[in-house]
Amino acid sequence: MKILRLIDQCIDSFEKRIFLFIFFLCLYWLWQNVWQLILFGKLFFVTNYESLFHIQSTLSMYQSSVFIRILYYVISNPTLNIFKLISCIKLIDILAIAGVILLIKKFRIVVIFNGIKYVWGLFWVVKALNSKSVYLVISCLKWLSLGLFISMLIVSIVLLYTLSKMIANYDDFVHEL
Repeated sequence: MKILRLIDQCIDSFEKRIFLFIFFLCLYWLWQNVWQLILFGKLFFVTNYESLFHIQSTLSMYQSSVFIRILYYVISNPTLNIFKLISCIKLIDILAIAGVILLIKKFRIVVIFNGIKYVWGLFWVVKALNSKSVYLVISCLKWLSLGLFISMLIVSIVLLYTLSKMIANYDDFVHEL
């Protein structure tokens, strides 16, 4: 009971609760981007058939990112089932999407670069699926990973900057909400 009262004293206003929600939402987005940066950095160095299948065999360790879970499902299954595709999305991902919708004005650049990420990724995945040889697929994956790596790097830098600005200007940030 004492812990609950202590928490209630520290987070005693609506603004403080919203600040805490935005802070943890930014940390979650940053966590997602770090995992994607690691994967796309490794994907850029795929040079042959064996290294491509090595990346596929290690995709299961990147399950903390919703984008990678969906990508892993699409690569691993020969047929697409919309219900199984939706099952790749967890409750925390839905909350993060709701946070994006609620904070679209404050994080416009993050939303824009995530949109670019999905369009770029869709373009190169479709191009890779229509390729005639494995080496064309590897070439498409290099361009895919390069674009996504740059996009995720920019989003991560913006999120780090926003987090540091939020913490440094706590009072101003809370009153802007």
